[in-house]
Amino acid sequence: MTITKLKAKNQLTIPQEIVKRLHLRPDELFAVDVEENYIKLIPVEIEPRYTSEELTAIDNLVSQEKSEGKSIKPGKEFSRYIKKISK
Repeated sequence: MTITKLKAKNQLTIPQEIVKRLHLRPDELFAVDVEENYIKLIPVEIEPRYTSEELTAIDNLVSQEKSEGKSIKPGKEFSRYIKKISK
């Protein structure tokens, strides 16, 4: 067992041998939970919501709509507009 210290900003350093054993990488995300008196850290991967192609299409649509300068009110008018452009 290795001992680590809780830092001023509630940060912990994961010992190097654990990082290597679990193949952890910088900026890794963790689910944090408490079970009885134990803190559980579970590495997780989050899939992006959109592909790069979809993001490019969204950017193009936003640029096109900006240049046309349409003003759409929230509510039914917005819903109708979204249905119209997504056909």
